[in-house]
Amino acid sequence: MREQIRLARQYMQALPGSLGIVLHDRVTGATWEWGSATTLFPAASTIKLAMVTDILQRGVTLTPAAQDQMFQALFTSNDNDADDLWYAYEDGSFMNRIRAFGMNSTQFTNSAYWGNVDTTAQDLDNLMNYVLGSASPSTRSYLVFRLRHVSGIDQQWGVWGAGPQNQPGNKDGWEQDPNGYGVWYTNTVGFAGPDERYTLAIMYGMGSFGENGNAGFSYGTNALTQISSLLFQGHHTALQPVPQASAVP
Repeated sequence: MREQIRLARQYMQALPGSLGIVLHDRVTGATWEWGSATTLFPAASTIKLAMVTDILQRGVTLTPAAQDQMFQALFTSNDNDADDLWYAYEDGSFMNRIRAFGMNSTQFTNSAYWGNVDTTAQDLDNLMNYVLGSASPSTRSYLVFRLRHVSGIDQQWGVWGAGPQNQPGNKDGWEQDPNGYGVWYTNTVGFAGPDERYTLAIMYGMGSFGENGNAGFSYGTNALTQISSLLFQGHHTALQPVPQASAVP
């Protein structure tokens, strides 16, 4: 893994903007951090993983409709379904409960709502390790399966770059600066390797790509995929065209 980390560092040093990464080996306990690993970035849709984990760990009885909303919040990262879950099962106390997941720096940016959250790569990696190591067996089983089977339309990037031989699973998220400066953020958190040996979280804030279009989305998703590929496969992976994104999933 040392050589793979060297290759990833070399690649990341040439990227514009600010990037934080945490890689953790669940077998040896070793952790590698780089860049802005403890810096707050917009969480975007990665926080949906924390929301679903919280609801499952509380043992909430879900209606069939809510079960489908949970599925869609992870599979396609659908914002409307995440909204329905939030307003039915969450409130401002959510932030207190996710401290148990190791998300100690995560915070609301204004009103209590899943879309108003900043977090760090370290907090996301802590969340992933909580799911794999401390969550109930039913929660762990559900989330591992769901993260391994996300939509191929626009969710299979980032940690997914580890390649099928490493059986990755991930929750991705992206957001364009709401202030209109054209700055894009792309985030990924997940696992890879035999028995989900490694956890990986990356948060990336890029420079301006203009207020219109999705060049920043494509650039960021490919960059995060390359990092994961370098770490787990030891080489660059082919650049795949990513569908244009106009929402903030």
